[in-house]
Amino acid sequence: MDVPDNSFDAGYLDGELAAITGLTSRRAHARIAMAETYDRLYAQGYSDGYLNATAVNNVLRQTTGDTR
Repeated sequence: MDVPDNSFDAGYLDGELAAITGLTSRRAHARIAMAETYDRLYAQGYSDGYLNATAVNNVLRQTTGDTR
């Protein structure tokens, strides 16, 4: 298993997992806001990972006809 090299990569992975597991946007943004105080790279990675996974899931839903 690949271990993230820096806090951005760790945040990106956590953000992707949060989106995949169904964390609401409101809660994701609250986590990002809290993380920014301590580690801006982690917060940016979390945001990017969450948004990317959300966009990918949206495209997959559109192409498969899933209307959930």
